[in-house]
Amino acid sequence: MTAPTFSVLIPTRERPATFRHTLASVAGQPADDYEIVVADNCSGPETRRIVEALAFPRLRYIRSDEVLPMAENWERGLAQCNGEYVTVLGDDDGFLLTTLDLARMMISVSQPEIICWETHVYWWPDTIVPWLRNMLRVTVGSRIQEVSSRRALERFYRGELTFGQLPMIYNAFFHHDILDEARRRYDAFFVPVDTSPDIASGILGLHLTDRHVYSMRPLSIRGNSGNSIGTAHWARPFGAERRDSYIREERLGLEGIIHPALVPSPNLHVHIASSKLKCRDLYFPDDPALEVNLHHVLRDMTATLNDWPEAYEENLEDIEKLAAKLQVRLDPKALQERSVVDRSRMWGPQLDLPMPALLIDAELAGIRDI
Repeated sequence: MTAPTFSVLIPTRERPATFRHTLASVAGQPADDYEIVVADNCSGPETRRIVEALAFPRLRYIRSDEVLPMAENWERGLAQCNGEYVTVLGDDDGFLLTTLDLARMMISVSQPEIICWETHVYWWPDTIVPWLRNMLRVTVGSRIQEVSSRRALERFYRGELTFGQLPMIYNAFFHHDILDEARRRYDAFFVPVDTSPDIASGILGLHLTDRHVYSMRPLSIRGNSGNSIGTAHWARPFGAERRDSYIREERLGLEGIIHPALVPSPNLHVHIASSKLKCRDLYFPDDPALEVNLHHVLRDMTATLNDWPEAYEENLEDIEKLAAKLQVRLDPKALQERSVVDRSRMWGPQLDLPMPALLIDAELAGIRDI
């Protein structure tokens, strides 16, 4: 039997309200050269009912009988993927109608090892950030270019690229050969297991390839629903309950998730730096061009202290702890006083992002079907 061109892995954990739409966005793709793998992490019966009701002929459904750590569930799902190119789609994310058509076009031109892309972003009506509910950010880009993986990796470690600009398997198709090479070297693809699997996959993808294709035209929509773990870390004041649930399910505690060179904290800068450090320890421990400057982590935490004034005291405490660990004397003048941030709903062009975008209030615009 000929392997499909694409495998789309959808790991899910008790999110039927959004999962049904994610699954439908993939099942509605034209042509039949793709398969869907659903890796159900011990969800209730509604998830299975959604899969069975769809009756998609090229879908495999696997379910664990206990709640697994995220990377373990993703890994077992990945083992079921037979496609030449593989991606992971979150259970509150979605494909566009043109996703696979655009991917086929790029493959026909250069047969890349990785195709990665910018994403549109949708904040579901139940997202934990009140002023972003039912907002849609449309990324405005069309260029497609080939990128040096090594140069991108160095730029990421220098802080010149955000983690969202990495070829994470969450926003990329990986050729199956990369998965095989990762397993040969490290016994698994999602390693280290005690860090964010999406960020780690982006670092690993850059590490194992010479070049990759980067599309500024989005191929998917990144969803931020009420259960989004990424949003729970980004929006620290509102995400404590979801973060605590995630940490329990990871079975490591915050101290086990965060690299020992840092301080245990849900601060997003700490989590990104921790992923960099853990991947460096495993993939390229002696590479002088891929070091993590902890003083820059402290600088970034300080510079963004007022991004979330609702969590000002907690973030300030983490800054002070990391400064003490690094034996750095904090300049009181460099620490912003707590300020008030305008949290009113805003829409229109956004030009302060890596890619220009248009922020749309979906309710105000009368958009009913994202």
